[in-house]
Amino acid sequence: MVERARPLVPAGEVLRAEHGVNLAERAPSPGYFRRPRVLRSERRALGGWLLLPVTGVLRVVTATLSPVERLVEAFTERERRKPGKPFRGGWNSMAGHLARGLVPRTKNPANPASAVMQVTDHRLQVVYVSRVRSLTGEPGPVEAGWATDIRNVAWIRDRSDVMGGDHEIGFIDGSWCTVRFWGDGWSRMSDAFPLRLSHLDPVPNLR
Repeated sequence: MVERARPLVPAGEVLRAEHGVNLAERAPSPGYFRRPRVLRSERRALGGWLLLPVTGVLRVVTATLSPVERLVEAFTERERRKPGKPFRGGWNSMAGHLARGLVPRTKNPANPASAVMQVTDHRLQVVYVSRVRSLTGEPGPVEAGWATDIRNVAWIRDRSDVMGGDHEIGFIDGSWCTVRFWGDGWSRMSDAFPLRLSHLDPVPNLR
């Protein structure tokens, strides 16, 4: 998966680290319409066709309840600003955009895309790798998604004291969210970030 994502590193940039990543289990998940739609060229598998009526109903219900959803989010996001929570900042903050980017929408909700985080000398980037093969058995598409200038990334904080692979990533706007690097080798991922913190270090107050 990581190898399939590697060609999407922009030309001329030096790849410092790469690893499979998810939004941490304890982090809040963005609503359906906040999640980016990716891999539009991916074919719809059988599971995707079977879930099509369900996702259609979900869209209608979510659209109907959107004013209520915004009201609920206004209160829950205020609560998440307390110390010790796995997320800080609204969905439109830098951390919010990263969190949204790690929970994309595709044609195949039963077989979601894998996300790879890449750190180069210029940017922090998420790449989506399809897990649905074509009818001929060829691997599905790969697509670059959310990205930001590496200068916007302020720190990374190891939270393996909570769960192995969990890390908080902080940005210059004061926002941060918790991600999980899964699989072998995740401990080396944080070496590529500007400032590496342990769970014993306080979260920097940038604002």
